[in-house]
Amino acid sequence: MDIAKYIGLFLVKYQYCNLPNLGDFAVTKKAASYSDGQVKSPEYEVKFSFSGGLIDDAFPNFIATNERTSIANAANAVKDFCTQTKLTLAEGGTVLIPGFGKFVQTNGKNDFIPDQNIHVETPGIPIFKINTAATRSSMEGETIAELHEKMQLREPSLQDDIVIKPPKVNWSKVIILLLIVGVVLALVGGAIWYMNNNKEQADTVAPVTNEAPPATAPAANTPSPDTAAQAPVTLGTPGSYTFAILTFKDKESAERKEKQLKGFGHDVALKPVSDSNIILTITLPAVNDTLATKDSLRRFFNPRGEVSIVK
Repeated sequence: MDIAKYIGLFLVKYQYCNLPNLGDFAVTKKAASYSDGQVKSPEYEVKFSFSGGLIDDAFPNFIATNERTSIANAANAVKDFCTQTKLTLAEGGTVLIPGFGKFVQTNGKNDFIPDQNIHVETPGIPIFKINTAATRSSMEGETIAELHEKMQLREPSLQDDIVIKPPKVNWSKVIILLLIVGVVLALVGGAIWYMNNNKEQADTVAPVTNEAPPATAPAANTPSPDTAAQAPVTLGTPGSYTFAILTFKDKESAERKEKQLKGFGHDVALKPVSDSNIILTITLPAVNDTLATKDSLRRFFNPRGEVSIVK
């Protein structure tokens, strides 16, 4: 990419250009003057100050837009141009900026020599043209009185018919709004029903009862879980059964669960096997099918564990 050409284009458009590690261009305008009955047009003067150069992304962005490349590539190209310009001047060469001047080195010092005839066009003031042909054709053949009457605002008289048009209803927007409201109400109602249904299921605990006569508890002092499958008990078996439904590792959790179940009306008790093994049991009257009872207790009290009979 020709950086020197883009420097000239950028100066024409913005009247300044910053080159990193080289210096800064500035275009100044001298006002028009009048002398000896003649008007001298404005003149433009280009100045370049050799310095470190300001860091400005406007010039690389201008190049990237015209070259259809990235700003980083354009910025690297500008830096390479500045470095190569310094090397060329150090070797005694010249670097030309088309339309504005050239870089040279005189007496061991870098300098910029501007062109004598520099022409920079600044953006002009836009002019709005009025199509007078259409206006003239519409006004032809009309008298001044008719034109004056058209330009005057008058109030309606009693002889004028005043027509009041009813407002139009945009039914498509009304239908869309009603559909949106209906969907929102349906979602809110479904959420309320779902929350209430889950709350009722959480608060409801199905009691396990049997109206058989109570009997004494088993005489065994130390409960031991029965891991073997229990055979169904025949009809008419008297007494009661004690089932191990939950196991806890600490006493506080076991007592808290015992209190909760007793509040629901269940006949539960704690059977500590050791300090870290506490069994929560429930006592039920004798039934004809212990397997069905165990399965029912497991579903209600310990879905992820096992329920056994304590002998």
